[in-house]
Amino acid sequence: MAGRRSERSIVISRTQATRLAKGTMTARLSRFLLGYGGTALATGLQVILLPWIAITVVDLPALHLGWVQASVLLPNLVFLLFGGVLADRRDPALVAGLACLGLALCHSALLLYFSYRVPELPVLLLYGISLGTCTAFLQPARDNLVHRSAHPAETRSGHSGVQHTVTWMMLAQYGGQAIGMLLASRFDQWGLERLLSIQVSVLLVAAVLLFSLRLSSREGPRRRQLPLTLIVEGMTQAWQRPALRELIALVAFNGFVHIGVFLVVLPLLAEDYGRGASYYATLQLAFIAGTVIATVTMLRRGQGQEPGRGILMCLLYSAALLVAISFGPTPLGLLVLCALWGVVAAASAALGRAVVQILAPEEYRSRIISIYQLALFGSAALGALAAGVVSEYAAPFTTLRWAGIASLLAFAVLLLSGDLRRYRVESHD
Repeated sequence: MAGRRSERSIVISRTQATRLAKGTMTARLSRFLLGYGGTALATGLQVILLPWIAITVVDLPALHLGWVQASVLLPNLVFLLFGGVLADRRDPALVAGLACLGLALCHSALLLYFSYRVPELPVLLLYGISLGTCTAFLQPARDNLVHRSAHPAETRSGHSGVQHTVTWMMLAQYGGQAIGMLLASRFDQWGLERLLSIQVSVLLVAAVLLFSLRLSSREGPRRRQLPLTLIVEGMTQAWQRPALRELIALVAFNGFVHIGVFLVVLPLLAEDYGRGASYYATLQLAFIAGTVIATVTMLRRGQGQEPGRGILMCLLYSAALLVAISFGPTPLGLLVLCALWGVVAAASAALGRAVVQILAPEEYRSRIISIYQLALFGSAALGALAAGVVSEYAAPFTTLRWAGIASLLAFAVLLLSGDLRRYRVESHD
């Protein structure tokens, strides 16, 4: 009897410990999603405010708008890989929290400057470069927290569990961006100062939440290596995986053609339609609404076991949407097409980021994430410059049409290659 009672007490204590661990992990996941959503909310505000300040407040032409948009992305070419190294060698929660504080400082500086005078092109370029530098350190560190923050039930389910956690992360991102864009749509009523103050406050809260995810104990001192050596190690690991190698190449193309066009052409179209900042914000919200719909659908149905095939189909759908927009839809039609574009972009992004999380070894995860993001945002900076040049000498609709044709050609090339198309995700019961 005493032995049975002892065994029962052990079982009860293990059950209580398991419940306590699950509760702790659930709270950790909640803090991660709230912190991630807070940084996304600040980004949603930034996406609307920065180009609209350039167009309406400073009255910049299309070419200069391309430079302003590229200034946020160009620092990725320099700092993103170093951000991945730092997040692999230090606690990524600490790195992410400090990056949030840096972003809050950038917005505070613009708020202080704007209280005295209207910013000019050099000020906006400096502001964009500062934001891009902080973001380059934030992104790989923040995404590396996925595995640390996941619920035990998700990690036990294998690769499909990682996909599910990444989808939750994407929902936090798109939901936060949607709220930020809703706030930015009040630009004409609230003014720049109030919206910048909201950005600063949200980023400070996000920093606290991300700081709370730090681990109490860390590994002992590691062998000292030069940052460039660590970067080369990450690149080697990515190159040795054919599906990952092909995915990174596709992401670079998407950044150059799709994000670059989106950043420059969309605000120009909104201005041509003559409906003010609220219409531009509505276009962005339609895009985000599409991303939320796609993400919720993926949460319910899963990402499937052939993410590579899905990513390629998203490329084909993007080509069709770009060509459709290039024919000059009505204002309502443009809203609908932007929403559909958001659906496709969200599906492609969730599938791609899940593949990276699965294929990247733990020791190199932040570095491979930074390579993936460098391919996306570094090429997006160059794409924004190219879209600005083309739109300066041709109609924005022409830029969209050429982007659609290029996407069709890329789809044909990747379809023939087949490494990404044949990749399958294993599921463990």
